[in-house]
Amino acid sequence: MTVPDILALDFDGVLCEGSREYFETSRRTYGRLWPDAPRPRDECLPAFRTLRPVIETGWEMPLLLRAIVQGEPERRIQEDWTGVRAQLLEEGRPSGEPLVAALRETLDDVRRQWIAADAGDWLRHHAPYASLDELHRLVAEPAATVIVTTKEGEFCRRILDAWDLHPAGIEGKESGSHKCDNLRRLLAAGTGRGGRPRLWFVEDRLETLEHVTTHDDLADVGLFLAAWGYNTPATRSRAARAGRVRLLPLEAFRRGPQAWP
Repeated sequence: MTVPDILALDFDGVLCEGSREYFETSRRTYGRLWPDAPRPRDECLPAFRTLRPVIETGWEMPLLLRAIVQGEPERRIQEDWTGVRAQLLEEGRPSGEPLVAALRETLDDVRRQWIAADAGDWLRHHAPYASLDELHRLVAEPAATVIVTTKEGEFCRRILDAWDLHPAGIEGKESGSHKCDNLRRLLAAGTGRGGRPRLWFVEDRLETLEHVTTHDDLADVGLFLAAWGYNTPATRSRAARAGRVRLLPLEAFRRGPQAWP
């Protein structure tokens, strides 16, 4: 296989392992939204890490922590996170959509305050999955490497700058698009030897990759599930059986696109 013209990489769960940051940001958000509840203890972190794959968007993380604190069985969270989330959204005040809005706003506000108070401490709560030398080679190999993420671009940029890693662009949450639209924009803006650029997309949520496969205009996009990311053995097993989505091991990822299955 040849190297793609454009390499699109998710951030959390592909480039960056940020469980400790998610946990602490969620804990601080928890304290603001439910000030009368006991502060979640450090002992909640292992369960939070284990259950992180159920999360689709960032605002859900404090709700996951709330479920853990309240003693919700891990199995139920894994099997019916949608139901658990809906239940938690209706408890107390605010509830429903106002609570979702408060979670979104407070999470970002907590991060900004943390960075303003101690940017070095905030950065230390993130770690790259590969060595920085490996990531620099990987980002430089295609004609363009772009980050496609539901995280705020400003936070990704801070981390990447600290790693001295400079992709061609960052498509963050502020773009307000589904990742399929991000991919369409990259295809429309790029060029390849045959006119249309060869685009590969690495993501750690199988559901996102499966959604891409439902769009005929994205049928030529190479899709890779990051086996090291925030997913489960069952999800990786399902991906291994899928026809179009390729399961990408971390060892191959570190060697660069030419080594990918």
